[in-house]
Amino acid sequence: MKHITLNLLLCANSILLIMYMGLTMNRNIAFNATGTVSLFLSSLMLIDITYISSCNVRENKVISLFCGLLALHSWYILLSAQDDARTGMVFSALSPAIWYVSINFILMFLFQGSGYKFKKAVNVCLTGTCICSLIGLFVSNEIFALFYGIQFLAGWFCFIFIVVFHRKRTTFVFKAEWKCILFSLVTVIILFLAYYFSTMGINGHLSNFGIYLPVLLFSMSIHGIIRKEHSSVPLSTIFSSRQSALILLAGAATCGLSALASGIGLALFFLMLDAMFVLVYACNIALDFNLKHGKSAMVRESRYQATLKQLQQEEQLNLEFANFLHDDILQDLLSIKNMMKKASHPDIQKIITKTLDNMNTYIRERMQDYHPAMLPKLTMKNNYQSLLEYISQSFPHRNIRITFDCPDSLFLAAPYDIFIYRLLKEFVTNIYKHSEGEKAWITLTQDDGIIALCIRDNGTADAGVLLSADPSKHRGLALITERVNNMDGSVKITNNFPHGVCIQITLPMKGDVSYQYFISR
Repeated sequence: MKHITLNLLLCANSILLIMYMGLTMNRNIAFNATGTVSLFLSSLMLIDITYISSCNVRENKVISLFCGLLALHSWYILLSAQDDARTGMVFSALSPAIWYVSINFILMFLFQGSGYKFKKAVNVCLTGTCICSLIGLFVSNEIFALFYGIQFLAGWFCFIFIVVFHRKRTTFVFKAEWKCILFSLVTVIILFLAYYFSTMGINGHLSNFGIYLPVLLFSMSIHGIIRKEHSSVPLSTIFSSRQSALILLAGAATCGLSALASGIGLALFFLMLDAMFVLVYACNIALDFNLKHGKSAMVRESRYQATLKQLQQEEQLNLEFANFLHDDILQDLLSIKNMMKKASHPDIQKIITKTLDNMNTYIRERMQDYHPAMLPKLTMKNNYQSLLEYISQSFPHRNIRITFDCPDSLFLAAPYDIFIYRLLKEFVTNIYKHSEGEKAWITLTQDDGIIALCIRDNGTADAGVLLSADPSKHRGLALITERVNNMDGSVKITNNFPHGVCIQITLPMKGDVSYQYFISR
């Protein structure tokens, strides 16, 4: 789903939520304590949605899913204070939907949207139990309670199973985010006490608390990511942080004074405050669209503008690549078109077939150089194995047996996954091109945030010669060494016993940095 479409849906949801709040106030002007608390919590989540979504200029899918989870929770909290039978079914239907989205959000957060073993089985289990719960809602309350209980237990089972099975991967995440999660845990305890005493009048308020845990536990981590981008809000291209704070403060004061003058009090204040933030959110969406499509006037330089420039540079690269295809590939296509008039001749047919085969191979090679094909539905090991098979097929005249040793649960945070992909491609291609050996061994591991890549062969190359060679003649190796060193890693080249060379690369994977910038997939 495109980012602009998701923002519009979230904005529409906020408007509907405010309309429902207004209708509730119209039916019951004298809000009781329970209703006020629910209105406050729902308003708080609505405001948080507008803030997080506006800062999500990188179109992070994990953050977008978190916004959707907040939207569901805002409705759930608001409807929990209503005794209207018409809203009872909607309120009940939200529980399985929230639990389904919550488990998916946690797993997406842990794995950054990449593939992992048993992912399909988990998706089938979560989707199936959620659908059964929703169907049970239309049968009877007893059937719904049974199916929802099964869904709740199945969700926890899937989560615990995946965490235990991929414990190295999840351990890395928890080590990188332990401060945020610990702070969230303390916050959960405090909020639980506040929630318990403020919602004692709501039936089943304590049993419903479990569905808020995913939001509360990972909320600080999400906001930690957002804080890195707080100055990239579209309106930051027009107003400074101080000006934005003054505008919001003036708006909040106006809402408060208007609420006092009306005599309704807190309920109207929350409603007006939500409306103000939704208006600001709508302005952010419109300005974001204008900035990305070049329809805005001259605005001051900002991180948001810097991000847009980066996107424009990427588009420029795409244009250059398209021009390259036009200038080089099109010539072959035109030649084939001209030869089609004489395609009945066997010699011409052979030339056309050979030209097309060369074009196919050439285009695929250029595409792999331009953007590695990392499939999110596959595990990283499978992606790397596919790369090795592709390189092997590119050199049909070379019979080199490559042994690739890599754990199935390997996890590399972005952008290290792409970086290792490029390293493998460079080194293995060089083995096929220059090594005179018949075997190669590759080992790739990640332990405690340290990536270890070892590539050995049984060729005739000598480590001393490679180390003392002119960097201009081995530019690929020199460039790799420079990049690894810039990432606080190391490259060690030694002789392999009894023949060949051994290249060992050690690279620290800084999750606290990489997790601030998820790659959208």
